[in-house]
Amino acid sequence: MSRRDNRGEHIPLRNLVKDVWDPNDPDRSGKISCSKLKERILHSEAADNVPNSVIIQLLRKADENADGYIDFDEFQILEDTVDGVLTPRRYKKKDMVSHAALAVVPRSERTLDKRSYIEAYSCCPPPIIMILAALAEFVTFVYYWVDMDQPMTASGPAPTYSPLIYNPFRRYECWRYITYALIHSGYMHLITNLIVQTFLGIILEMVHGWWRVGVIYLAGVFFGSLAHSITSPKSYLAGASGGVYAIQYAHLGNMIMNWSEMQYRWLQLVLILLISTWDFGYAIYDTYFSSTPSNTGHMAHFGGAIAGILVGIYILRNLEEKKWEKYCWWVAFTVFFILVGIGIILNIALPVPEFFPDNDMSKLYLARLDFLSRTT
Repeated sequence: MSRRDNRGEHIPLRNLVKDVWDPNDPDRSGKISCSKLKERILHSEAADNVPNSVIIQLLRKADENADGYIDFDEFQILEDTVDGVLTPRRYKKKDMVSHAALAVVPRSERTLDKRSYIEAYSCCPPPIIMILAALAEFVTFVYYWVDMDQPMTASGPAPTYSPLIYNPFRRYECWRYITYALIHSGYMHLITNLIVQTFLGIILEMVHGWWRVGVIYLAGVFFGSLAHSITSPKSYLAGASGGVYAIQYAHLGNMIMNWSEMQYRWLQLVLILLISTWDFGYAIYDTYFSSTPSNTGHMAHFGGAIAGILVGIYILRNLEEKKWEKYCWWVAFTVFFILVGIGIILNIALPVPEFFPDNDMSKLYLARLDFLSRTT
């Protein structure tokens, strides 16, 4: 027996109550505490499309004698009369973002509070960190578009005179290892990064919180610039791709820690592998085989991906801890900080003569004047 809402949609309540009994009491001879039953229901696949309010009504009605436990007779009566005991209401299907957010929540972590947050999510207020990052990048892009006073194309130009861009001749200005993410070379560069980071970031932020996503994003930006500066010591770097790749591959870190509990885990894994194969295949082709290589900072992408996996493993929520996961956390934490330390040391004191260009100690306004004189 399945229940229909006012629009005629099936709500799998019978499947829900049947699915949760046997794992708790196979011989159907004992009782189940309401709290245990609630936990089993929330972690079951049948509950994915059932609103919290229905689950709460289900539990309240099931415990007829209000003793905090449900025996099999109470459970069976509820199953047989489930259509009549619940107040008819109109259900709404989860929107795409909410459903995607629920998909990255391990079943062991699906509490009423977390489900309620996702169900009630209406983009108002929005997840703060990815929206702020996108807004900052857009405003910066518009500012330099106006400041350069020349046509902007899909691929450039980039304001190489900006105090924000990573400039290999001014590596001593350490803020550039972060702020380069605000600068983009052309509107397609900006649009692509904004779409990917906003969509993937919102999904993570809805589940794991704004500060965790912010840490992952900044870690990808910073480690991406370290990797780029060592492998392309004379090249400028612009764009938020390091942070974007960190957000993208943090999903992989989340899957590593919660594989057995993830919904659509194989689909998510296949998508990540397909994207990774394309990204790294193109990077190899563009770097070593293309007759007209682009100016893409592929190592910044790779560095961001590594940061996303390692920091994601360590920092994203995982409420059901297993012994091996604790070791995995510390390994990820240790490896990431070792890599960052090596990157910083090599950027400061790489023992290779003339590997990095000489520092430009001139005033910043002179760089702007020189840029404008060459492009106008």
